[in-house]
Amino acid sequence: MTARGKNPTLSLLLWDVALPLAAYYGLRLAGQNEQISLLAGAVVAAARIAWVAVRDRSFDGFAALLAGVLGVGLVLSLVTGDAKFLLLKESFGTATAAIVLLLSCFSRTPMVLVAVRAGSNAAKRAEIDRLGDEVPGFRRAFTRMSAVWGIALLLEAVVRVPLVYTLSADVMNALSVILLLAVIGGLSLWSVRYAEKIQKKHAVAP
Repeated sequence: MTARGKNPTLSLLLWDVALPLAAYYGLRLAGQNEQISLLAGAVVAAARIAWVAVRDRSFDGFAALLAGVLGVGLVLSLVTGDAKFLLLKESFGTATAAIVLLLSCFSRTPMVLVAVRAGSNAAKRAEIDRLGDEVPGFRRAFTRMSAVWGIALLLEAVVRVPLVYTLSADVMNALSVILLLAVIGGLSLWSVRYAEKIQKKHAVAP
């Protein structure tokens, strides 16, 4: 059974998060400049949106969020500034993602729920819609997941600011990548386990 059919949260993390970030950091490690790397990551995320739209006639909100973050980074990378500003720009991207995630918690479609639904097959999407309408605790669980992602990314953006002004540019360049990947990796592991727990509790159809 595929990841998509068995675990939509894992599918979300692999395709919507890992793939665009792999495109960005892979090109950076290969020696490409930042603009090309950011553009590649955004294009991969946009291609994911188009694929889901054609395949399922639904909108992949999480892929759109990451495409937006990479797009913000691309715009800011074109702005001239000192080395400290160039290091701080990554905080703008993660803060933007955090704000979108937190705002979605006040709607009936928290961002993580939208993303998990987009990564599910037709039968599971129908079951997710049913549970979302009939079981308030099911929707609250995904609101909680969106809030955790939003708060964690916002904290990552805030923590980066004093580090930029405390550490040297060379050290911060390496630490910046480690920090972001550590936060996303930790969130990803927690999300998969928490989503599995919620799906078992409410018996989402395979």
